[in-house]
Amino acid sequence: MSSSSIRYDISTTVRLIKTLPIIGAYLLLIVLVFISLPEKAQRIPLESIVVIGFIGLFRYGCVLTHCVRAALYEHYMYPKIRFQADQLPAEERMPKRAFFIIPTAGEKPEVSRLMLGSVLDEAATISSQVIIVVNAGSERDDAIFQDLLAERPSLPNVEVRYIRQHGGKRPGMADCMSRLMDEEVDDNDVIILMDGDTVLGNGILNKCFPLFALRPKLGAVTTDNISVTKGNWMYRKWYTLRFSMRHRMMKSQSLSSQLLVLTGRFSIIRAKEALNDEFVSYLENDRIKHWLHGEIKFVTGDDKSTWYCLLKRGCEMLYVPDAHIFCMEDSGPKPITMSIKKMHRWFGNMLRNNGRAIRLGLGCQKPFIWWCHIDQRISMFTSLLGPIAAIWAAFWISPYYLVAYGMLVVLARLIYALILTLEGHRMSFTDIPLLLYTQWVGSSVKIYTMFHLHRQKWDSHRQSSSGTQGSNESIFDALIPKMQMAFSLTMLLVFVAVVVGVK
Repeated sequence: MSSSSIRYDISTTVRLIKTLPIIGAYLLLIVLVFISLPEKAQRIPLESIVVIGFIGLFRYGCVLTHCVRAALYEHYMYPKIRFQADQLPAEERMPKRAFFIIPTAGEKPEVSRLMLGSVLDEAATISSQVIIVVNAGSERDDAIFQDLLAERPSLPNVEVRYIRQHGGKRPGMADCMSRLMDEEVDDNDVIILMDGDTVLGNGILNKCFPLFALRPKLGAVTTDNISVTKGNWMYRKWYTLRFSMRHRMMKSQSLSSQLLVLTGRFSIIRAKEALNDEFVSYLENDRIKHWLHGEIKFVTGDDKSTWYCLLKRGCEMLYVPDAHIFCMEDSGPKPITMSIKKMHRWFGNMLRNNGRAIRLGLGCQKPFIWWCHIDQRISMFTSLLGPIAAIWAAFWISPYYLVAYGMLVVLARLIYALILTLEGHRMSFTDIPLLLYTQWVGSSVKIYTMFHLHRQKWDSHRQSSSGTQGSNESIFDALIPKMQMAFSLTMLLVFVAVVVGVK
């Protein structure tokens, strides 16, 4: 992999050396707990949780598979792609035109300044004609961009257009796309969809654009995300850890030349795949039919809609691990509430698309990508089997089950955090509890969301659009999802009870 990746700002050796105190402290904790256990704790019967152990091995096997695939992509497949792209003749590497569509509403001026400055700086490094379409929500937002542009010397290859945003982000972006459909585009011309609080990393366009000339079947690419988070320090750690986990998953998926999502913060799409009625329709008016709630119109998740449109066409999609963007985030006054809102939005977008992606089958997607969609449905339940089984066994058989499970969990997460460290993450003492929070709380949020797909809400201070909420629901619409969720959790508990048994 290219050494220019921001994740490798220090060597792997230095990162591993810095993990030694953390690993040592956690291993010492495990040893101290183990030697302090009474002799009878070593004689607890393990047969009753063998099945749970096999399910745990299945989950660890899935994690190991993603780790191996991510390493293969990072060290073998992607370097070949990068080398081939760099060998293209200079006149072929860049598209003739690149269209930036940037929706923004109520953004802080300093954030807009950083975002626009990064776009202009990158535009100055390429030979393509760059058209920046500002899709702002008010004249005040337009004025911010106009003032920023007035402060900088004009670039001969850059044109800025203003299209007023009406009805929110999705309709605004669709309006921009519709107007661009009149443009004559070449095969390798691209459209960049990015958020108004995204700052581009150095060299991102030079790394991404040549891939479209190299691979004619490539429909879209997305890049590494680096969090720049203000507010609560634990929220900052959690967000950074989430992006490190994302980095690994995206590399693993990209080994199949397809992805499970195109990140809304920054994705590049081949213009000929985007400038058509079908694509614009998915962006503006995407919806699914639900047996209970009828049609669910997508409020959030425009990146999932554009991704699904490309997936059903069988397009290739790639992750560019050595290109990056900076995501400007704020934890707000309630970091835990904000993290749960984030997960509810992310997982809602995922699950509203999951069923229809599975139904596409293997005709237009690679087998591993199709399996990943299946696993999204399974993992939310299997991830909770371990803690539920440990609590059940501790209550009915021996409390030492909970202690043994706790030691195993810490050891497993320590190994996982070490793998992330090899991939560029900087391990901290908080990683273990945050990994458990992400898994257990995240699985609970997924289960709730799966039965409440009609509930959508932007968690940003700039957006308040939402789907069907409690005041508009009938008693059955409100009650049945809760009964479904209760039944699913009850069946999960029954399974644990049958397998683990009682004293």
